[in-house]
Amino acid sequence: MVLKIHSAPGPTSTATRRVAVVAKELGLPYEIVPVDMRAGEHKSEKYLKEKHPFGRIPVLFDGDFRVVESRAIARYLAAINPEKGAKLAPPPSDPQAYARFEEAASLEYCDFEATTGKIAFELLVKKYRNLGPPDGAIVAQGYEELKTKMTAYDNILAERRFLAGDNITLADLFHLPNGYAFEQYLGVDWTSYGPNVARWWKEISALESWQAVKDGA
Repeated sequence: MVLKIHSAPGPTSTATRRVAVVAKELGLPYEIVPVDMRAGEHKSEKYLKEKHPFGRIPVLFDGDFRVVESRAIARYLAAINPEKGAKLAPPPSDPQAYARFEEAASLEYCDFEATTGKIAFELLVKKYRNLGPPDGAIVAQGYEELKTKMTAYDNILAERRFLAGDNITLADLFHLPNGYAFEQYLGVDWTSYGPNVARWWKEISALESWQAVKDGA
């Protein structure tokens, strides 16, 4: 059965590409079901009731089973393909690998996503939604935070090939959509944040799965 991902078509959704790269990495076929966000479909009563209660994308349907939120969807995809998924999301049966994975996933969400999201809102989202000019102070603070956090990343990656160890995991893949958007739209050079970050970023961004979806899931 082909998985159905409800999303805005094209490259606009970083969250959808987060799901798509995981599906590609796992070899799971999927179909994008367009959501007309410009017309407000995602805020309609029907969408809120049947798809996402908060009116967001993406939404995954595996038959009649629905999952919302990109990171939860990614974990579900890993779980339904355990042969490959156990490497991308180590199970609790291997406590140390599981802990390292959850540690890395927390860093992505609480540090990388939080900081890049703040900058992106000011410089990209506000412009797209006509919300006024960016707050320069917030942007400057965000870039300072990012520099500090990427120094920590460089230290972590001095000891590991990937964020959770020797194998690539969902935690690494989760960085790709925001990281790519910062390269494309804000001119950020991730290879300038230290030799270990540079090595890691070059490796994950060259993945065939990412190359297949980076410009549109």
